[in-house]
Amino acid sequence: MFGKDHLNYACIRILYSGENRGVDFTECDFAFTSDHNSDPRHYRLPFYVYCYPPGRFVKPEMDYSPLLERKFCSFIVSNPGGKVRNRFYNLLSQYKPIASGGKYRNNIGFRVPDKEAFIKDYKFNLAFENRSYPGYTTEKIVEPMVMNSVPIYWGNPLIQLDFNPQAFLNYHAFTTEKAFIKQIIEVDSNPALYLQYLQAPWCKGNHLPDQFLPQAVLARFQQIFNSSVTPVAGKPKSLSYYFSKSLYRLNKIRRRGYL
Repeated sequence: MFGKDHLNYACIRILYSGENRGVDFTECDFAFTSDHNSDPRHYRLPFYVYCYPPGRFVKPEMDYSPLLERKFCSFIVSNPGGKVRNRFYNLLSQYKPIASGGKYRNNIGFRVPDKEAFIKDYKFNLAFENRSYPGYTTEKIVEPMVMNSVPIYWGNPLIQLDFNPQAFLNYHAFTTEKAFIKQIIEVDSNPALYLQYLQAPWCKGNHLPDQFLPQAVLARFQQIFNSSVTPVAGKPKSLSYYFSKSLYRLNKIRRRGYL
């Protein structure tokens, strides 16, 4: 996603992006992104899949009741540009203080050197993406999950397609922020309800979807390598080229204003 060096090569071009940028198929032949894109040249592979091996997405069976005694909520952010995230931090902090261990709004006196170690001491983690767009999902929701901290999530409005909605608190499932905060307070105040969230498998079937497993991704690469498509770099710039380029540019604008 960064730079234009790929335009110097006339071979098959394969895009991988963990960013919320979309795909410009006038510059690449195949793509792996987090988008829900039905184009046969596209393969959905969100960034969070790369952050941990598949086994870390399996919820272990254990006694979670000792975790009830932890502190309220953690927050680790350095980018001050998230308007929704910043506003919600202020609103939820009116209920209880939120421990901020990043550069932004730091209130613990230092920047945490180990994010996972910090998260595991709190019942909840404020896991907001930098942007909201269907499908766009980074490591932010997974980091608290694997440390047995319940994510309070905002970002991908289709996040329930990736993760079990009973295992996290989803901003997008509520019509107002007031209603969402009311649910957070209810879960925090009710030990039995909190344990239900904590004990729920993170993924449906308690494992990553098959398409995200290494062998499935390898199979996709094998399909690409065995394909006989003419690279876009070798095609003349037809009317369809300019139409596709225009659609991509319009989509970039739409993404910026989505939320």
